[in-house]
Amino acid sequence: MRVLFLQRQPCIRALKYAVGLRASLPDLTLGFAYQGRTLTEWYGTGDEIFDEWWQISHPVAVAELRDLVAEFRPEVIHSHNLPDGLTVAALALGPGRPAVVHDAHDMQSLRQTPYEDGFADEGDPLVEERAAVEGADGLLAVSTEMVNEMAARYRLPRLRAQFPNLVLARDLPDPAPLPDRPRRGPLRIVYEGTLSTNGSHYDLRDLFCSAAGQGLQIDVIPNRDVPEYVELAQCTPGLSVLAKRSPQEVMATLPEYDFGWAMFNATLNGRHLDTCLPNKAYEYLGAGLPIIAGDHTALRRLIETTGVGVVVAAVEGLREQVEAADLAELRRHVAAVADTITVEGEIGRVIELYRAAAAMCGVGEPPLAHA
Repeated sequence: MRVLFLQRQPCIRALKYAVGLRASLPDLTLGFAYQGRTLTEWYGTGDEIFDEWWQISHPVAVAELRDLVAEFRPEVIHSHNLPDGLTVAALALGPGRPAVVHDAHDMQSLRQTPYEDGFADEGDPLVEERAAVEGADGLLAVSTEMVNEMAARYRLPRLRAQFPNLVLARDLPDPAPLPDRPRRGPLRIVYEGTLSTNGSHYDLRDLFCSAAGQGLQIDVIPNRDVPEYVELAQCTPGLSVLAKRSPQEVMATLPEYDFGWAMFNATLNGRHLDTCLPNKAYEYLGAGLPIIAGDHTALRRLIETTGVGVVVAAVEGLREQVEAADLAELRRHVAAVADTITVEGEIGRVIELYRAAAAMCGVGEPPLAHA
């Protein structure tokens, strides 16, 4: 199978898909057309998973994309948002084009802040969102809540699947010993991932300061340097900002902690947060950590149905809530879901979506009988 990933700024979800696809499709030829930095330029790893890379213009020209497709000859274009405009460009290739699978990591219609990938948006994002969702041959989304939000607005493709931001089995550290670890003083909490300073859901400065002010230890592992957080940590006892690390190094570090932080700033993008099952949530679980989650709908559902963490309505009183939790029992619940949260274990649903979409478009192999 020949698959072309299409994304403005390649992200960790795309890297995870690629690893999972390689593990299950020995005949896979995988390319990446992008506009920003490559995976290795952004995360320190990932370029090696792909057979070919093409940096395309911004904004993309449909003719340029058509030439690339003619060269690479994919059966499937797997187009990752945000933004949605590259999916729209892929759909505009016209008759004979490959199947287009639209992967909705995010919905711009649920946000009040732009997607922060270093590019200025062009076009009308709401028009593009509708065109991408309704025009795609297949749809992938990160949660039930996101599918429901789309269904309330748009006509969904017949072919669709949910694929949360699962963890890579290849990166899982050795499981921490159960049942109890001796307490080493104050609870240690880790946050890994994106930070911002523009009031978006990743602007966590007030939340971190409040938690640290309650006597909790918060370590932050950023995926890119944000000097404002380093400066904040220098004057905030209990808050530390560590050096940027590769995804594999992050996974190796996480077991040192008691909880993983998944509370976000809901001031502007609360509706968006209700649809999200962020990468970090599954990475915490893969490292054996229970989750501290804000009251965000999809995350709350994950925790309430599996018992893998605590849901906190507000940061005030956080220390009392996490210290009251039975950490050993939470860690037993985390261990119980370990077999259900890996990309490699669930990638089959993506492959079947590819096959069904390609067959519908008259390209590639037919789907398996059970698809």
